[in-house]
Amino acid sequence: MLKKFLLTAAALSMVAGSGWAQWTGGDDLPTNPLACDGSPGSVAAKPYDGGSPSNAPNRKGKSITVVDVPKLIGIGYFNATSKGITDAAKELGNVSASTDGPTEANIDDQITFIDNYITSGVDGILFAANDPVAIAPVLKKALSKGINVVGYDANSQPDARQWFVNQAEFNGIAKALVDSMVAEVGANAGIAIVTSTFTTPNQARWIAEMSAYASKCHPNLKFLETVEAQEDNILSFNQATTLINKYGDDLDGIFGMTSVATPASAEAVTQAGECGKIAIVGLATPCDETVRCHQLCEICSSLESG
Repeated sequence: MLKKFLLTAAALSMVAGSGWAQWTGGDDLPTNPLACDGSPGSVAAKPYDGGSPSNAPNRKGKSITVVDVPKLIGIGYFNATSKGITDAAKELGNVSASTDGPTEANIDDQITFIDNYITSGVDGILFAANDPVAIAPVLKKALSKGINVVGYDANSQPDARQWFVNQAEFNGIAKALVDSMVAEVGANAGIAIVTSTFTTPNQARWIAEMSAYASKCHPNLKFLETVEAQEDNILSFNQATTLINKYGDDLDGIFGMTSVATPASAEAVTQAGECGKIAIVGLATPCDETVRCHQLCEICSSLESG
């Protein structure tokens, strides 16, 4: 059962030199860190855990209207997912798909958009949740109206949707990020994280797996702080700048957990004159022009974040 988990930097901090704090993410799911030697993990099938629409009509062969409501619109990542949805709808032939949503990653606004489309009448709703718990009631309302509901990128509570399409395994993203950072700054470095919010489900899950993997495979990597920056470029830049000023020589690297935070953090390092001293490792679209210096930017669409 997903739960809202607000975590402050103080709660995340551990005794100096003792490694990563045990971040549990925005849910109560167990972590499953991959092997330190690169041995592949195993993926096991799991039983269906979703909900089901009530009295859904038989839509076979009929025209279908689907709306996509992502965390926010107007950023590169969700521009790309919107294009993919539109292209898929054209291939199917009988599906009309559109994207609509808030211009900021605000869960209340996202709920309003979904509720309005339930009222206006659609056959299906696609979503990437800003908050897994808060979004659940409106998605359950859609299911109760016979509307098909599918999540992607960031999950809701399972019974509030039918399916969730994950872009990559959480522990795989975690290993790629942590190993890349260690390759840049070493295994005894001090690092910080710029994420959207502590309750954003995909990023919270990635951080949980990063913590578990680092504790297992790079126990001397020193976690300093995680800060929230929504999905906002200016706030991400300001938060990264604050981290640079706050920790000084103790900060060797910053993880960007969103496609906005990664280039904004690189820009903050550039403007602070810390290129070559502070590494940026993160998730971004290929490749934001603001990514400068010789920073490590993990630019792989399968490891993309909103």
